[in-house]
Amino acid sequence: MRFIFIAVNYNGSTFTQEYINSINELSKDVSDQIEIIIVDNDSKKEDKDRLIEIAERNENTKVLWLEKNVGYFKGLNEGIISCTKDSNTFLIIGNNDLTFEKEFILNLKLIDIESDTLVIAPNIITKDGRQQNPHVIHRVTRTEKLKAQIYNSNYYIGQFFKFINQTLIKKLSSQKPKLNSYPQMKIKRGIGACYVLSNNFFNHYEKLDDRVFMWGEEALLSNQVESVNGVTLYDPNIKIIHHESASVKSIESKKKYYMVKESYQIYKKYL
Repeated sequence: MRFIFIAVNYNGSTFTQEYINSINELSKDVSDQIEIIIVDNDSKKEDKDRLIEIAERNENTKVLWLEKNVGYFKGLNEGIISCTKDSNTFLIIGNNDLTFEKEFILNLKLIDIESDTLVIAPNIITKDGRQQNPHVIHRVTRTEKLKAQIYNSNYYIGQFFKFINQTLIKKLSSQKPKLNSYPQMKIKRGIGACYVLSNNFFNHYEKLDDRVFMWGEEALLSNQVESVNGVTLYDPNIKIIHHESASVKSIESKKKYYMVKESYQIYKKYL
């Protein structure tokens, strides 16, 4: 089997180094092949220089250099388009702030992938032990849709609503376990930090729907899957640690709000 790992880097070469190390330490069968593609979204010079050194030390790694920051899914698409795919290929796409459990590949190969399984959502766990999948199991509730509508109606209303929402979530989070016991199951969508694309995905699409710069990717991907009667499959046994890098958190509040709002206008009809 062939496993192609594709991640986007933006001034995050320290995370990228850990990401590559994690992949190269994965258990695999002798016949398995691992390739790594890092898409650099026009990072600063010092970060690019470090990426060059990283790639030189890892023969299975190549870097695609973009002339501007094109966003998350557009960046991943550059990597997807650049590689050949066949029935024996899995594409593992996502953030660069991930480390993979050592048995990730071996457990991935154990999954019985039916013809309608286009996307696999891994068991993504944050450093503080929160499971981020399943992200949405059946559907987004009317309440959640209303929350999104209110948040995106006005910056100041959105910030107030965000404060109230975060306070409530923090309170509820302290009252419930961080881990869940969901079995392998079909879900509506997984968290955007990482997906596994089976060859079935490419029977229908050449690339991801990349109309948003950032935020809302989950809704666009689930729409692609559902539009061809496909399935997103959650599997608890393929595990990833998500380090949640500070790159997004560093975006100034108002700028982030309007970026989210711009994306919302595109993905809201797929909620």
